[in-house]
Amino acid sequence: MIKVTDSFFMGNDAGWFCARCPTLVINPEEVQEFLSFSLPHWDVGTEFAVAGIVNVDAVPEEKRSLPLGGDDNPVPLVRFTSVSHQREPAQAPLRHVAPTSEGDTFEKQYEDVLQNIEFSIVRVYYAHPEMTDWQALAAVEALLRAYQAEAKGRQAAPPPPDPLAQEVYTLARVTCEWRLGRGAPFENEQGEPVEVSLKPVTLDEMVACLKRIRKSINRWSREGGRRGYLAFVSQFFPMGEPE
Repeated sequence: MIKVTDSFFMGNDAGWFCARCPTLVINPEEVQEFLSFSLPHWDVGTEFAVAGIVNVDAVPEEKRSLPLGGDDNPVPLVRFTSVSHQREPAQAPLRHVAPTSEGDTFEKQYEDVLQNIEFSIVRVYYAHPEMTDWQALAAVEALLRAYQAEAKGRQAAPPPPDPLAQEVYTLARVTCEWRLGRGAPFENEQGEPVEVSLKPVTLDEMVACLKRIRKSINRWSREGGRRGYLAFVSQFFPMGEPE
């Protein structure tokens, strides 16, 4: 029987962010150690789940002197889309690409892969607000050509010539390679690589994910203009506004 008991938020060194994707790696042993020092009136057991992170920057300035969690100052919780008990990363929230007749099933199955790749795109957009959907599309199409060529044993075409498209391509390719099981983009505070156990996707699955993102870019560009996709997708990655 599962019983929900007290909930808490705390600041500690039990995890770290990936520098290249929307992933927070959490050490459950360290969290458990913090929870072991409970007060007599706390209703806690031996099991726990980490629901998300608190975005203190989202608290309005005029309410920062008030306690978090009150009726007038709710906790700005950024919920994870997945929580694993097998040392896999807990991931930040996401919406996803334009649904199709089979979209719900596909997006649910590959949500984390789609999220990781799209976060790479959004990171460049936040750093370069002059970026447009076209540059995101050029990068995704170049990645598609590269992995399609690899699947057929052919030499891939070079990355797109546009500098921002190249930057998206480079960052997204690191993410794609990681999801294919070929790299370890996580680093600890000492800069040492950290292995995260994830089931690699196949080349065919990666191609399908990139095609889905390409479809999303095309749709939101048609509906929202030259930055329609970027404006839409960036709202699901709470990093502030592009400067």
